[in-house]
Amino acid sequence: KKLLPFHITPNPPLICAEGPLHERDNADDEESSTEQTCPQSCMSQGISFSFGSQSDTVNVRQCPVSTIPKVGLTAETNEAPITDNAPYESIELPKSIQSNLVDVSEEGQTSFTPFFWHVPKCAGTAIQNLYFCMGLTLANQVGANPKFKHDEETALVEFKPWKHYNWSVINVDTTTQKGILRAQELGLVSSKDPKVDLVVSGEFDFVVSHLFDNANRGKVFAMFRHPVERLESLFYYLQKANWESTFHPEWANTTLNDWAKIHKGEKNWMVHKLVNKPVSSLTKDDLEMAKQIVREKILVGLESKFVESIHRFNVYSGVDDSSEERQSCIESLAQVSTKDEKQTTRARNSDPHPKTKPGSDLWN
Repeated sequence: KKLLPFHITPNPPLICAEGPLHERDNADDEESSTEQTCPQSCMSQGISFSFGSQSDTVNVRQCPVSTIPKVGLTAETNEAPITDNAPYESIELPKSIQSNLVDVSEEGQTSFTPFFWHVPKCAGTAIQNLYFCMGLTLANQVGANPKFKHDEETALVEFKPWKHYNWSVINVDTTTQKGILRAQELGLVSSKDPKVDLVVSGEFDFVVSHLFDNANRGKVFAMFRHPVERLESLFYYLQKANWESTFHPEWANTTLNDWAKIHKGEKNWMVHKLVNKPVSSLTKDDLEMAKQIVREKILVGLESKFVESIHRFNVYSGVDDSSEERQSCIESLAQVSTKDEKQTTRARNSDPHPKTKPGSDLWN
């Protein structure tokens, strides 16, 4: 079946807040931007919910996009400019993204390197383990781990980091900008021996700009997840993931409800990575650009349809998953028989935690 780009619904409402607690919490936050505070034109909207004490109440409102001024900054309101939405067909992608990546609608392309854009808490580790199991050679963060003693080599090396697994990696780190620059210097994507079968990274724009070019293009796929479920998973995961640089043990002493009100989850991580701009300077135009990049250049799978998404990734990236051995890899990870065409989310490598009920006050 022809693989179609993921459709994105435009113009979600602005979620904003006003009140002394909101102002105090954001006072020293470099990444907080003024759109989080309700613009004057939204103050007439009804209050969705409030929190805080009687003297320090924060009111949260949902502001329809139509009520947001589409003019420049004013001294009175200090509101960020938001331009009218251009038809997405007229949005021109950055030159590096346009030339260095294969279009999702492009057919017959045989010369490319698959690139898995790893969005946090969207089955990324499970997908990497799957492709390890299927015999692919990966470039992620493993190959440059100093304990394997290949991180200072002046040439590319393919090796098996774990003696109990027949899994192969290249001696680079494609998850950091420093590591990506080293991979570029060593000629990772253009190399025929060793040859990388899959590049894995969350650094979308940096990978596209430095590892790929017009002669060595990338084919991108990514797994998406409902944002509430993703942030809920992130909240519980970072309470105990002491191996992560973003480890937050103090979150174990708060509830998800309080965390959502105080920390507000992530701040436009996906748009930030797609357009390569600081979070504090992102605009509505950047959101539109990010959506256009997804439409044209990224085959999207859904974690809620894990097995189907994996099959689409395989078809798109040219991975033959018909063998019994590779089917076994998929089934063992999803704990489902794909021969019966059942669907499930991944069951292994997940982080068990309480689930928020869709439609509940906390979910909304």
